[in-house]
Amino acid sequence: MRILILILTIFVVISGCVEENNASQSNESAYQESENVSSTTLSPEEENIPEIEVTSFSSIYMRDNTERVYDYLFSWDNVPGNENQSFISYLKNDMGIDWADNAQIVKTNDNETILVFTSENSLEFTLEDNKSKILTTIGSDSYYDSKKIKNENGKICVCRLEYEPGPNITEKYYAVYNLSIKNNGSNNLDFNLNELHVRDGNHIFNTTIDPESQYSYRNEMFSDLKKETKIEDTTLFPEQTTSGYVIFQVSSLYNESFLLMYKGTPITSTSFEKGVKVLRTAESYNYSVIFGIPPYDCGGLNYTFEPDFKEYPYIWPNWVNRSVFEVLNKADSENMAKLSIENTLSKDMEQIPPINIVYALKVIPETNVTMVPNIRSSHFSPYTLCVDDTGEELINSEYGKIIVLNSQMGFSNATIVKISYQNVYGRKDRLSFIDQDLILDDELNIVVAKYYCGNFV
Repeated sequence: MRILILILTIFVVISGCVEENNASQSNESAYQESENVSSTTLSPEEENIPEIEVTSFSSIYMRDNTERVYDYLFSWDNVPGNENQSFISYLKNDMGIDWADNAQIVKTNDNETILVFTSENSLEFTLEDNKSKILTTIGSDSYYDSKKIKNENGKICVCRLEYEPGPNITEKYYAVYNLSIKNNGSNNLDFNLNELHVRDGNHIFNTTIDPESQYSYRNEMFSDLKKETKIEDTTLFPEQTTSGYVIFQVSSLYNESFLLMYKGTPITSTSFEKGVKVLRTAESYNYSVIFGIPPYDCGGLNYTFEPDFKEYPYIWPNWVNRSVFEVLNKADSENMAKLSIENTLSKDMEQIPPINIVYALKVIPETNVTMVPNIRSSHFSPYTLCVDDTGEELINSEYGKIIVLNSQMGFSNATIVKISYQNVYGRKDRLSFIDQDLILDDELNIVVAKYYCGNFV
């Protein structure tokens, strides 16, 4: 894969001073006003600024009306100890561990792992990601489940997280950068995550925590994000490289004016402008041409290009682009506003439906793609595995349908675009999960498209 190297340019300060913007891991402080963003005149050697490459970029929109309700389970610090019984009750009632009564409970790994075992069975809980989540391991299976951590008065409280719908809708936007960071200097370099920002006009956005959704496990892009490494503070030796992702909470979907900065120094690149152009091409495309189906399903295979929400209040998407996303978003807002008025008048707030929408885009630039036979499944077309120069699969072919629109076996300098969409309205009214993966050639023609749509009632 060819990666465009982003060139760090230095702002020369005519007057004024450096405005410091300390990053925070909370959403509340992820947004700042900045009237004058500048930096002192230092050469990369003096400042020891690393070489930073952007390997991919994602833009995420999230919208819901649910509030998190934490149901206390046990205190990590009191197990083993005076909360053993609460801990065992959780194992039996929530996890179905029927052997928990006779198990031994010990702490290992500097208090960061709880080991539960008998002579025949075992499981363990391990704190990860700066003690912000718990990895559960039973036998050879490891996973993250619904347990959540709250820090109260210096104590680690383990809770069950539930989502309760309410009348208020919140919208959030995130920008995710996958970076490769290299120390080209002759001395050790201390990379500080707090020095990394996104600038949009007069606004500065700091790094933030990972976005969460009640149904994120159904979203392919969120699932991929959990498999990747999150960038943290680190010391790089000369010629050493680190890579991973970093997240910013911003004020809109992707924008040409987004500017990644490190220590007040802009990281400029024409590749970002091209990435935005590719995303706009992918978002404006009429996918009925490729997938052979109109964008909306009114129920009972009643497909249409013009949805009538008065006649069919619950309409499902067959595929998604920016227009389909905005139409459904507007319809849900209008339905929600109408229900809120009705429920307020009747004082029946329990009838408010949960709303959860995620619209996520990812662009991976300048990738060499090769089509190879897919031996895992016989009902797909003969050439449906898309791999890069290292043989890594670029499009998940285990589910969905892959359509090859070009007879070529390979594409140089191609761009990968991933579009994930989920829409949950009501507890049983409408659930939609869509994943679309695209490969565009250097002239921005779609040459390969993967499509999965799961609509449920």
